[in-house]
Amino acid sequence: MAQRPGYGKEGRPIKLKTNYLKVVQFPNISLYHYSFDVAPKINKQTINKIYYEVANKNNFGKFFAAFDGNSSIYSSTPLPLANERKGNKFKVVIGSNGDKTIKKGSYEATVKFIETLSLDRLRNYISSQGPITSMVITCLAALNAYINFNVRQKYLSSGKGIYPPSPKNIPIILSSGVELKQGFYQSLRPGCDQLFINIDICAAVFYPSGSLPEVIGKILSKRSTEELRFRGLSNSEIILLSKYLKNLNVETLHHHNRKPVYKIKRITKESADNLKFYNDEKNSDMSISEYFLTKYEITLKFPNLPCILVNRGIYLPIEVCYVLPGQRFEGPLPDITLSDMIKHTCVKPQERFQRILNAVSDVFQHDRDPHLESIGMEVDCKNMVVLNGRVLNPPRLTFNEKNRQSEFIPENGRWNIVNKVVCQGAELVNWAVVVFDQERSAPQQLVKSFMKRFREIANQKGMNIPNDPYVMYANPQGEITTALNIACHKSLFNKNYPPHIIICILGATGPIYGEIKRIGDTQLGVPTQCILLKRLTRKNGIDQICSNIFLKVNAKLGGQNVILTNDQIGFVSSEPTMIFGADVFHSGRGDNKPSIAAVCASLDSKATKYAGRFSVNRDPRNEIIEDLKGIVIDLLRVFYQRNQVLPRKILFYRDGVGENQFQHVKTYEVKVLKEVFASVYRNSGPTLTFIILQKRHHTRFMPTEPREGDKLGNCRPGTVVDRTILVEQEFDFFLQSHSSLQGTSRPIHYNVLHDENDFTADGIQTLTYRLCYLSARCTLSISQVPAVYYAHLIANRAKHYFRWDGDEKSDLSRGSGGSSVGSIEEVKNGLTNAMFFI
Repeated sequence: MAQRPGYGKEGRPIKLKTNYLKVVQFPNISLYHYSFDVAPKINKQTINKIYYEVANKNNFGKFFAAFDGNSSIYSSTPLPLANERKGNKFKVVIGSNGDKTIKKGSYEATVKFIETLSLDRLRNYISSQGPITSMVITCLAALNAYINFNVRQKYLSSGKGIYPPSPKNIPIILSSGVELKQGFYQSLRPGCDQLFINIDICAAVFYPSGSLPEVIGKILSKRSTEELRFRGLSNSEIILLSKYLKNLNVETLHHHNRKPVYKIKRITKESADNLKFYNDEKNSDMSISEYFLTKYEITLKFPNLPCILVNRGIYLPIEVCYVLPGQRFEGPLPDITLSDMIKHTCVKPQERFQRILNAVSDVFQHDRDPHLESIGMEVDCKNMVVLNGRVLNPPRLTFNEKNRQSEFIPENGRWNIVNKVVCQGAELVNWAVVVFDQERSAPQQLVKSFMKRFREIANQKGMNIPNDPYVMYANPQGEITTALNIACHKSLFNKNYPPHIIICILGATGPIYGEIKRIGDTQLGVPTQCILLKRLTRKNGIDQICSNIFLKVNAKLGGQNVILTNDQIGFVSSEPTMIFGADVFHSGRGDNKPSIAAVCASLDSKATKYAGRFSVNRDPRNEIIEDLKGIVIDLLRVFYQRNQVLPRKILFYRDGVGENQFQHVKTYEVKVLKEVFASVYRNSGPTLTFIILQKRHHTRFMPTEPREGDKLGNCRPGTVVDRTILVEQEFDFFLQSHSSLQGTSRPIHYNVLHDENDFTADGIQTLTYRLCYLSARCTLSISQVPAVYYAHLIANRAKHYFRWDGDEKSDLSRGSGGSSVGSIEEVKNGLTNAMFFI
């Protein structure tokens, strides 16, 4: 990371409470690091069980050894191993036990000494007397193992979270039948000459335990299992269940003396009555229902339900299976379930911090942890850290740079455009509306009335829309391509111009949205704007809805909504400058679609107009942008075509990178950028500043004085922290640039990895904050710089463009491993350099 050029001074000082505990006694010892390997490869629950078997037999507990749950053991004194350097092998046999997620069998565990860890290296790093090295990272990992070891033995753990039983022990079942568990997270963090423990609340979704028919009933929102008995399952429900239940562990109940555990591979299309196989013993074909009656004397209660295929090619009736507890749900959740989840997890800062303090006292109990005591580590468990922050002044915005009276300063990160005319209004002549619903649900008069009001408001705010659109209806289950082609043809009021935009009104969200975007972007080359039908039927707020749609449509057609006044963004407006944003999108677990990288870059001196590119990473789940060179060269070409000059300065904001990948990204991507500059520029290339954003962290802030916060108790937009909980030598800062409507605000952690533009702390913090006011989609300051937000939109849009080779409709039959075989469609030339993704 770049060297911190001092601390920021701009803004109003503010006292902030953060969800950090101070480590008041630094461990003044060395630690011994051992590897722990298990063969054959097995799940984490079984690895933990094997470790405890080895530890108990070899008295590791006497030495307060800490296992990280993966592959490392740490101890403050050498473990009693006969041959620690070559490795000690231990035979472990796991028999039947109460926890069915632990796989019984014979295993070989190898414990091998790796190195002695000198915590002085960590001390030197946090006091800015030494660099961050692999030894420092390992020391942090070791201390993290110590603070988490005991608590992970006591409670259910998944990922980095631990989930104690809820106080009332009543499960929270969300729509879609999944169970929400709320828990806690903790991690050791380096700060300014100090170590801290970051503690936060967290949540995860699990499969509910119980009989498989009951679980299926919850997933499908059935009133009872009797509904399954009489109605069976439709093809669409079977497809849905195949996604939901894949890789789920179930215990079987039909054996008298044992209950083997299997992993679900898929759901059959045939019912237990209709699924037949050849029975060698009976020398005849037999259905699954008949087999269970003959073999186990079980008459199935649900013979009309499908079966599950498990490992070893075994088919089982659904009703003889029991879903084991503690299994995390890893798939994508429907919007309604996400909304339901937010209702349970979204809490104001005061409540969040109180929950954390309760967990420190009741769950983590650092002051009573024998492992921490064994290494001499003491934690202040009574007081959360209070630190100094600053609130930066909001920037001046304008709708017309030639008229100083149009300048304004937003309040609390928000403004409105009532009676305002935008900087640059686009022209919209050729347009049409496609209603993907029945006319009785969306009467033509309702649609025309809404579009008339939209046109009036858009014209008032600076667009030029001389005519109403052509309105047509289409079947949402029908041929989307045909409908959009017809709409394009009907939209041509002026045949001298191509279609400008197609408005699509949808009865509901779902796959149709992705199809509309794919067809419009890659086949027709026409921007599309989707609107939910329920927006049209609202009794109040129609003008606000029309204004929000106007902002997006104007930007998609090349307009400009709002800008910062000239003196607000420094060299961005005074010298040729490009602001890049980059992100990598990974598909969910169990989905073997490739990772998609997206890069977006500004093209004007106001940092309001952008072009974007995307590419497919060949290496699955690779964080690196593999085709960065080609993308940047192409965007530099577009900048030159627009401005007749190449940029002299470049700011590159990079999202989607974990802390352990910082150096890797810097080594590869900064190097690629410098190689591009060397090949494109005749003389010296531009100066580069490369910044990584981190959104997925657990640091939160709250003003110590309620009057300093907003109505929810959150920090106000512009709150910045660059000291105390950050290492002095590193050039990084936390910035909360937005105002939250609910819950606790999460700041962005910006890390300046490389800086050739000689930014001061105030310079980069203020510029970054001001850029957050330039989102074309809304009239508020957003949580991250628009370039990164746009890159995220492009990556999410591009996932709809992916097509499997030989199968464009479904990937349900494909396995979850291996690389993908498919292709991604390109955006049509007419949209390539437009902001179609807004």
